[in-house]
Amino acid sequence: MPENIASQQQSAKHLAARAVMAYRAGFPVALLSVASSSERPSGIVCDWKGQRDSFHNDAKLLGRAFAFVYVGSIVDQAISDPISDDLRKELVSDMSSALDARQTAVDWGVAKAVTDTNPFAHTGYKLASRLMRTDQPLIESLARELKSQGTIEGDALRKWLDANASPLNFDELETNTTY
Repeated sequence: MPENIASQQQSAKHLAARAVMAYRAGFPVALLSVASSSERPSGIVCDWKGQRDSFHNDAKLLGRAFAFVYVGSIVDQAISDPISDDLRKELVSDMSSALDARQTAVDWGVAKAVTDTNPFAHTGYKLASRLMRTDQPLIESLARELKSQGTIEGDALRKWLDANASPLNFDELETNTTY
């Protein structure tokens, strides 16, 4: 498979997983794109922090935020080909997002220090793993759609997910004790 097709496929699946997690978590996604341009890089635009007032539970919001950050990396573990430069950029962005979530926990007073945020990260990783198993077909379908379109704006993404996602009790998935 040519490098650019494999690269786009890897990034599309990574970003689709993050978009599905955002959708299930109730986070609005403004943009999802594997098509880089001079005006905008590829990636996902999602303001999970903006949901703080509606959540009324910082610990739950932070757990979901970590799941949103980690789910792409969990998808990437299945890649047997060399990781593309585009995917490497997404992973660097994810690491930055994880550090931001840790700092946010401190800023919101939920943790005293960044080093005390591991329970939120662990909760997020477990949630991301469960979602991955539950929504794998949806993630793969969205990855194909994203690869086909290149960029999906927030409203169109929400409509697509509304039409294609099976019903899921996300709160139940969140409290489930299995990986």
